[in-house]
Amino acid sequence: MPSNHPNKHIREAICYAQSQGWTVTKAGPRAHIWGTLLCPRHTREGCRVRVMSTPRNPQSHARDIRRYVDRCPHS
Repeated sequence: MPSNHPNKHIREAICYAQSQGWTVTKAGPRAHIWGTLLCPRHTREGCRVRVMSTPRNPQSHARDIRRYVDRCPHS
């Protein structure tokens, strides 16, 4: 599923997470977040990252997403 986040830095971070086996769940049209990234372990113990739709600093948010994906013990 290609990500269509409006910011290119966050789009690249989402594509990186998908290449590591994470899945994207998009939020509803009235949510404050754009969506959620779920790690390959699809249980209650699995990791999840909320992707903001309009973060204050998009580059920092994209860096945090990549860091969280890299530190996940399940992938």
